[in-house]
Amino acid sequence: MPITRILVAAGLAAILAACATDPDRMTMNDRVAANAAVEPGSPDELICRSERRTGELIPRRVCMTRAERDALEREADEMFAEESVRHLRINPDGRGG
Repeated sequence: MPITRILVAAGLAAILAACATDPDRMTMNDRVAANAAVEPGSPDELICRSERRTGELIPRRVCMTRAERDALEREADEMFAEESVRHLRINPDGRGG
């Protein structure tokens, strides 16, 4: 049972550290540590991925909450839909150009 106590103590320390720190000024390590106390699937769950930006060879680690990633995805879908409609207005026959 000592490992359980250590895990509980570490979780409480992460929660207290997250509460005492301004979220805008938290380092990525602080955000990852606070994420240990967040329930999986929650909008506040931090998701980190290695992503390569256009024109860059070296991928970077990008961490966002599930809610932030969902918002970006919705925004991209809306932009795609608007551009598709715009393209059809300019080219009603569907040809490129």
